[in-house]
Amino acid sequence: MLSEEDDVDIHALKRQGMTISEIARRTDHDRKTIRAYLAGDRSPGVRRRAEPDPFDQFVDYVTARLTEDPHLWGITLHDELIPLG
Repeated sequence: MLSEEDDVDIHALKRQGMTISEIARRTDHDRKTIRAYLAGDRSPGVRRRAEPDPFDQFVDYVTARLTEDPHLWGITLHDELIPLG
C-alpha cells in the first residue's frame, strides 16, 4: 500500500517520462504495485482484504441485538453467536 505522498511522487515521475521499472527502482516498490497505482486499480491509503471478513454474516444480527439492548454484555452476545457459526 502506498501513501498519498508516494502516489503523487510516482505520478510525477511518470509525467517526467520515466518508465515503470525506473520508478520502481527509485521508489523501492514493486513494478506491479507501481503499475496498479498508475492505472488507477489501487488507491493510496486503502488496503484491500485478502479474504472476506468472517464477521460480515453476523453484522445484521449484532446490530439488531445491540439496538434492542444497548447494555448487552459482550460475552452474552458471543454465546449467542457461537451456535450461529
